[in-house]
Amino acid sequence: MNTVELWKKRFELFVKEMRTYGKYIFNDHLKFVLIFAIGIGAYYYNQWLQTLSPSFPTSWLMAASFAFVVISGGVQTFVKRPDIVFLLPLEEKMKPYFKRTFLLSYFVHLMIVLLTGLVLAPLYSHQYKEGMSTYIILLALLAIVTWWNLLIVWERTYAMDERVRTFDYIVRLGLTFAFVFSLLSRLSIMYTVVIVAGMGVYLFSLYRKKERQGYNWEQLIDEEEKKKLRLYRFANLFTDVPQLKERVKRRKWLDVFTTAVSFSQANTYSFLYIRSFLRSGSYFGMFVRQLILGGILVYYVPFLYARMFISLLFIYVIAYQLISLAKRYHVMLWTNLYPIPVETQRRAFSSLLIRLLLLPSVVYSVLFAIATYNWLMAVIILLCNLFFSYGFTYVYGSKRIKTIIS
Repeated sequence: MNTVELWKKRFELFVKEMRTYGKYIFNDHLKFVLIFAIGIGAYYYNQWLQTLSPSFPTSWLMAASFAFVVISGGVQTFVKRPDIVFLLPLEEKMKPYFKRTFLLSYFVHLMIVLLTGLVLAPLYSHQYKEGMSTYIILLALLAIVTWWNLLIVWERTYAMDERVRTFDYIVRLGLTFAFVFSLLSRLSIMYTVVIVAGMGVYLFSLYRKKERQGYNWEQLIDEEEKKKLRLYRFANLFTDVPQLKERVKRRKWLDVFTTAVSFSQANTYSFLYIRSFLRSGSYFGMFVRQLILGGILVYYVPFLYARMFISLLFIYVIAYQLISLAKRYHVMLWTNLYPIPVETQRRAFSSLLIRLLLLPSVVYSVLFAIATYNWLMAVIILLCNLFFSYGFTYVYGSKRIKTIIS
């Protein structure tokens, strides 16, 4: 088998895996929420544009958005841990393999950049009052910058020092931001030329440093495993992922919540579920991130009903993703030895779920009250949040829990 056939087989396996998990992730419930969220978001996005003044820092916002999206791209290599042994003798013949991985990664990331450009197009049109031909030229230049960025990312894999990679990230972010900002702000062409020259010099310096080094297999494999782990963690919120090796962390400062559970046979699963939630990076980290992001949007979004919708949307997302925690002990043999009824296990999980949903319900309503001083509406939002949390847990959630814990 040559390296091109190897790449084709691994790409086919990757596509098959994405399809398998994709049909669980993008189910009917999530599709409905996404369509509804996009519709509401588009409406309030248009409303927000009408409130902008000519002094709004459009150039700064768009340059920062494009810069972060462009530099977030990486090269999907499909390499595996055994390759460091079995493909090392074929290193000189691996160029066609990595060329295809680079091109695939570029076109996938370019679609993300163009999608970002599509989202920002109304803002550009409203603030600059120009035809879209200029904006299309900007996107074409961004396609070139995206190519430059991925070349840098690929050359960066030869660097062994973590400080070098951190420095590289900062340099790419700064140069990309400066390039986009110079175009949007209509700065002198000399500024843009200097920035482009800096990009070229930086890329050339990496090529000179690489010289005739071999591939950094350890770095390539580590990066690929990180990408796979992110995919598995996300997919695990919707279905079982056998390949996922869950990492747990003690988080001693949260032990107060586990000690609050009384020591009795009836509370066995209450103790297990809360301990799993607090020590699991997937569930606890997801909960904290969603709570903070939802809180920021509820506080800063300037539209009353949009705040209410965002509050309910994030409670739904948190609740839907926490449901998969019920499967944690379902396939474990030793928990089946416990002389505890299945109904007790279901009640333990439902009790944890409703308690966890109380936190965003209260936090979002409090943030709404602080931002608007509309206490009556804050109380209404709190009641809506509590009603929704209760309904999700004991109506929709109870049916899901019965199918999982049986």
